[in-house]
Amino acid sequence: MEILQLSKAIAWSKLHKIDVDEAGKVCAANTALHKRRFQIPKDASKHLSFCRFVEFSLRPWTRCLFWVTAWGIWESSENWHLYYRLRESYGDRRLLDEAPAHLFLDYENHDLTSFLQIALSAGWDCLLLTSTGYCHAAISHDEWIEFFMRDKVELEKLSTNLAQYGVKQLPTR
Repeated sequence: MEILQLSKAIAWSKLHKIDVDEAGKVCAANTALHKRRFQIPKDASKHLSFCRFVEFSLRPWTRCLFWVTAWGIWESSENWHLYYRLRESYGDRRLLDEAPAHLFLDYENHDLTSFLQIALSAGWDCLLLTSTGYCHAAISHDEWIEFFMRDKVELEKLSTNLAQYGVKQLPTR
C-alpha cells in the first residue's frame, strides 16, 4: 500500500480517467456510469462482512484508491489511535489531512477491507476508485454507499445480492 497526498490522488484519478473534483467527489457529469445508492448496515457487527462484500464488488481491480474525503463529523466515533497504528504499520506517520488517499494493490484486498471498516465505524466519507474503472463506490457519513458501474446488468446483480443480504436500496440523487 502507498499513501498519497491530495495532489497525487487527483493525478492518479485523472490518469485512470476518473473525473473527480478537488474535494474528491466523483463528478456528476460522468454519465457513462450507472449508479445505485444503498443504506449501510446500522449494526456494527455486520460491518466487517459488509466491507468484504464491498471490496469483492469492486473486482476485478489491480489497484484501488481508498480516499478519505471527510472526517471529524462524528468525532466520538473516531478511533484515531487504531487508524494511525494501522497506517504506521505501513511505515507512514503523516496525518490524514496531509495524505488522505491509500493506494492498494489487488493482493492487499484484506488491508483495504480493514481500512474500510475503520472508515465505516468512524463515520468518514470516502471514495473507492479502481484502476480498471469497472466499479467505483462513494461512502457517506450519512450511512449510505453509492456504487458506480459501467455495466447496468452487473449493477442489477449487485443490487439483488445486497437485497438478499438485507441492505435497503435508497433513492439516487
